[in-house]
Amino acid sequence: MKKLGHLGVFILLVFLSVYLTELGVVHLTKFLGWGIDGYSIILAVKQLALLGLFIYWLKKKKMLYIFEKNAWSWSTLFFLVISLVAIYCLRQLVDAFDLRFHYLTDNKYIFQDLLSVLYSNGQPTFLSTILKFSLIVVVAPILEEIVFRGYFMNTFFPNSKYYLDVILSALIFGISHLVFSHRDPISLIIYSLGGLFFALVYRWTKNLKITILCHSFFNFLTYAKPIWIFVYNYVYYHFFR
Repeated sequence: MKKLGHLGVFILLVFLSVYLTELGVVHLTKFLGWGIDGYSIILAVKQLALLGLFIYWLKKKKMLYIFEKNAWSWSTLFFLVISLVAIYCLRQLVDAFDLRFHYLTDNKYIFQDLLSVLYSNGQPTFLSTILKFSLIVVVAPILEEIVFRGYFMNTFFPNSKYYLDVILSALIFGISHLVFSHRDPISLIIYSLGGLFFALVYRWTKNLKITILCHSFFNFLTYAKPIWIFVYNYVYYHFFR
């Protein structure tokens, strides 16, 4: 029962930290009269602060062992390659499903009215684009994998015979992505399946770096096509015309 109580507190803290910090960022940006660039800067500071605070808390809990390096071998490298290929296939399936059945999902951002005010104060520039890319591809995967895999799976039902650590990590990961948008059962299933994949990778490897790389690669694939088009056009118009 004590473990279940700790689990409930953990879930509550995760959702409060996600919701309240985002709400604070939006309102602070609006109060300062800044636009999207300012919002992106404050959001980046917030994410990095959360990451730093959580690592400090892990240190106080004597849980920095989750960062310990497992010896890399050819089998580990092979598993990483297979995982990245699987991630690529999963991303293609998700994108194809979203393109075909987009009307089944709810992508409305809960603070959209407030965000519209920020857009009216200042449109996004190259700075906000780079910050958004860095947060989604680098910072978010590190923070989420530390919390949902590194901490959660080593604290609640570790190495459970019935894979409760994997299942609960995946489910809470999926629900946490429904705080601001995607509030529909389809999105819950999609995000939970993604969380299930990352949780299984961590369960089998006990290597947090591999799950971070997989998560980062999954998020990066969202930008892969636009980046390729930009690079292609830049090279073509500057060197072949």
